[in-house]
Order: sequence, then structure tokens, then C-alpha cells
Amino acid sequence: MSFPAWFIETIESRLVEVSAQIEHESEPRQTFDEERKAFQALFASMDIAHKSEFEIWEDKLSIKQSVIYERLYLQGLKDGMQLAHAFNAPSVLSE
Repeated sequence: MSFPAWFIETIESRLVEVSAQIEHESEPRQTFDEERKAFQALFASMDIAHKSEFEIWEDKLSIKQSVIYERLYLQGLKDGMQLAHAFNAPSVLSE
């Protein structure tokens, strides 16, 4: 079963919107700030001897991405439940 192009575009647009919202929420903000600071420390000095700083940044980036994916998953569940409810609710137009 393939979905119409408009539906796929709508879902993709929603993912972009929710991702942007997640990036600006206060709860995961500390995780994002830690990742950004670790990245800045990594590139403040481009010396290969800073391998441990790269590993710290990489860990922080992984945690940040995990938070984003978790939030996307949860928002997707909520959106899916709302969509299913809308399809199952009696339509005012059909009455």
C-alpha cells in the first residue's frame, strides 16, 4: 500500500516541526547544551591529542540524538492515536 504524496509531505512536515519544538524545549535543553559545549571544546583546538574530548562530544551527541528520537517516537504515537480517533469518530458530515 502506498500513501498519496500529500500525505507523505504532511508527515515529513510534521516531523520537521516536532523536531524543531523538541530542540527548544526546556527539559532536554541541558543535554543539548552539554553536547554543544563538548563540540565547541573539541574544535577549539584541532590537535589530534584531544581524542578524549572528541569521545566526550560523541557521547553527548549520541545522548542528544536519543532524546530527539524518543520525543519523535512519543509524539508520533500521540499523533497516530489522534489520527486513529479521528478516523473512528462519527463524522458530522456523514450525518
